[in-house]
Amino acid sequence: MRLAVLASWRGTNAKAIFDHVRLGVLRGVEPVLLIYSDAEAPVRKIAEAYGVDALFIPHRGVPRAAREREILEALRRYGVDLVALAGYDYILSASFIEQYRWRILNIHPSLLPFAGGKGMYGMRVHAEVYRSGAKVTGPTVHLVDESVDGGPVLDQWPVYIGDIYALNLPYEEKLGIVADRVLIYEHRLYSRVIQAVAEGKLEVRTEKVKVPRVVEEGGRIRYIEEEVERTYAILNIDGAWMQQWRERQRAYVEFQLKEWRDSGRPMHLICPHGCLD
Repeated sequence: MRLAVLASWRGTNAKAIFDHVRLGVLRGVEPVLLIYSDAEAPVRKIAEAYGVDALFIPHRGVPRAAREREILEALRRYGVDLVALAGYDYILSASFIEQYRWRILNIHPSLLPFAGGKGMYGMRVHAEVYRSGAKVTGPTVHLVDESVDGGPVLDQWPVYIGDIYALNLPYEEKLGIVADRVLIYEHRLYSRVIQAVAEGKLEVRTEKVKVPRVVEEGGRIRYIEEEVERTYAILNIDGAWMQQWRERQRAYVEFQLKEWRDSGRPMHLICPHGCLD
């Protein structure tokens, strides 16, 4: 499976995917192209270091139709099968999405649908989670559709943050710990999903479901149920598959944790239980 990554700035999730490939964890997947939207983005150098072609397609001052046409031309030129958004800051149009229907993935740093939608990106997401007092958050990988962060969920990784509220630290530092604690698992979850998709494990299914709604008629409140269609993404993986993946991913986990320790981050706060699972 030929993979393209779209990113805007740091590119940590792109690097994690490249590391999974380089370490032999992510198999049958070839990252062939990085498309980035900011000329000074550090992600360009990451791609170059891993031997992945990097293409700058600007956003500012360029009509969306023009830049999306250039992106689509590049994807076709490189024979891309799957697109992974990794910190790509711009909303794709319906016409673009239709060209790669159910072949565009995105990762979001909260358990969608909570803290998702327009304007919810980066530290804004973690600030909303913290404000809510939620004790569990975590990344979500979903298929991209015409909504914002509303496409069918592929997988999620719950991350406990209940202990962070009690830390005797400034608010901004606690928010940073929430972000880092989630980011560690973003880097692990994305490649797991990509591997399952590359192996043909993805099934997209549409079902009719009942949605409760409150209506007011004649000054009285009553509840009704409406039948609507919903699309679900299913990864047909079993316990044996997950066990094999965990064993293979140990090489990445060890590599990742060493990088994080070497960076000087407060690992005793980010990973109080070791982050080995």
